[in-house]
Amino acid sequence: MTGQYQFTSLEPRRFRLLSVLPGTVPTPLVCSLSDNSLDDPPAYEALSYAWGSAEFSEPNLTLNGYQICIMTELEKALIRLRHPDAVRTLWIDAICINQANTQERNAQVTIMTDVYRAAERVIAWLGEETADSKKAFTFLKEMAMHKKSALRHTWMDGTRMGSDTSSECGDGKVEDESQSESSVDEMPDKESEDKISSQKRSDEPNREDIINEMMSNRRQQGHHLVTGIPELYYDGDMVYDSFFENNQQANWKALDNLLARPWWSRTWIVQEVWHSSNCLLQCGRSTLKWKTFEKAMDYQEGWDDMGNMIKQTKRWKHWPLLKRRYGLAIHLSQKRLLGAKLSDLLWNMWDREATDPRDKVFAVLGLVGHGSREVLPLPDYSKSVQQVFQEVGVHIIQQDKNLDILLAANGLERRNGLPSWVPDWRRDANDVRPALFINGARMRMLCYFSGSADMVLLHGHGYSASGDSEVWTQFSEDLATLHVRSFLLGTVVSVGPVCGGNRKAATIIKAARSTIASSNTLASPQRALAVSKQKLGLILRAGSYVNNGRDPMPGQKEDQVIENIMDKRRFFITSAGHLCIGAARTQPGDNVRIIAGCNFPMVLRPEGDSYSLVGEAYGETYL
Repeated sequence: MTGQYQFTSLEPRRFRLLSVLPGTVPTPLVCSLSDNSLDDPPAYEALSYAWGSAEFSEPNLTLNGYQICIMTELEKALIRLRHPDAVRTLWIDAICINQANTQERNAQVTIMTDVYRAAERVIAWLGEETADSKKAFTFLKEMAMHKKSALRHTWMDGTRMGSDTSSECGDGKVEDESQSESSVDEMPDKESEDKISSQKRSDEPNREDIINEMMSNRRQQGHHLVTGIPELYYDGDMVYDSFFENNQQANWKALDNLLARPWWSRTWIVQEVWHSSNCLLQCGRSTLKWKTFEKAMDYQEGWDDMGNMIKQTKRWKHWPLLKRRYGLAIHLSQKRLLGAKLSDLLWNMWDREATDPRDKVFAVLGLVGHGSREVLPLPDYSKSVQQVFQEVGVHIIQQDKNLDILLAANGLERRNGLPSWVPDWRRDANDVRPALFINGARMRMLCYFSGSADMVLLHGHGYSASGDSEVWTQFSEDLATLHVRSFLLGTVVSVGPVCGGNRKAATIIKAARSTIASSNTLASPQRALAVSKQKLGLILRAGSYVNNGRDPMPGQKEDQVIENIMDKRRFFITSAGHLCIGAARTQPGDNVRIIAGCNFPMVLRPEGDSYSLVGEAYGETYL
């Protein structure tokens, strides 16, 4: 049948499902759409995939008798997923939602959380098989099996932590092969419980304490991180070290390639996976349970430190790219921020991509905790990107009751017409920003599970420039101007060179000393010598924790931290004698101000009777 397929309107809480009729290659794809109630749906699966940009110019799917065009990647997925002898029912956003109807898109996005929760299974389509994709799946199963073995005798709330992957990667037994799987799966008796408890740390909190600490953490001001310390560092025998030996390089390269596929970096997949009760990774014909992937990725905690394990391998030259690639996969596997605040979720998904920039906000709304959902902005595709980003900025300031969102601000770039105070949540905007200030030395480790790195929590970012001052804000009618209260710390008088690229710590330190020596504020070159190596290092690393070689806890060396912190930043001196670091665009005449309700000093540039935001700063008083 020729002509365009006509969608019928949907009532509230109703959605469409796609029935894929049976067939095999080269039989054309034939499907039908049906209208269903989300409150009483039939059995169905949901598809998670990367849309891609290429669309066939010729019809490649028959839908309710009409010939339509679908994306190339979607066609490949449907060809693989259809059964040869039975109908397969799927929910696929690109087909089941009328993308041309803005009102319907708005309504369907608001119920998407329920759509994925109600699905019997979410299929994460990674694409077709390649020469090494099966090797990557096998390697993940091996790592998951090893993790399962390590957790065989670890229980939490009556559940053995080493379960859930036996059908894919065996029971995980490495030693004591005579013990049956059924016997390990049983609940431990009282004597066993006592033995297990005696092996735990004396200060290990129970699960209720941890949940309370997590909830308390979310109520703190500022953006928050949940991080971990690799179990590798706590095992006296370094049993996990074997995965980083040279004979594993082919396996790691295969996994590197698998995680390079576009699906892993998309924004929408976070909601699709996190709300799924049963997720399956599929690459061509190969499949992998999501629970298996979660166990495997638990090895990859703390990539800043794990990177040291591959320095002697060929993969080291690709480390910056691999660090981001594995970071996205780890973030997806942990589900740590499910139910968090909107600001925390936006921060942690900034490095993800979206075809429609507005989805950087709309895809996150369904992940926010229930206590905050009643006040959330609603998805509205009739609004421009600028409107969406400005309105969500106002919402975050009003709900969080602090101004730490200014750390993500657009700044002098004013990309895409956004005011300098509004964050641009697109991934390419994150690419041009310097590393976030995180003062690990001042952050408190709340708890640690022995045998796991899953529950190491850090409070906020470790800074409190404004103390207990309450936030005060007003917005102009068009939301372009943010009014705040602040006081002047000093004016920028001397700046050093912009740091970037592969500039080494020694060069950065030398340039900072040269700036100090030539500064009229500090009067004489002798003042440069008076600034101790320790003091200058503290400033250039923004107070961040470094491993001095005596600390058994993992951590980067000072040179590594300085190089990371100072990338896209510069050293500067204020009229009040502060030695500081700040955004690369900082220049003489800029103000350094403390803003009420903001935990960082901010660099502002006077422009007439107002200011433009340049970026955050860190400094120490010298004079």
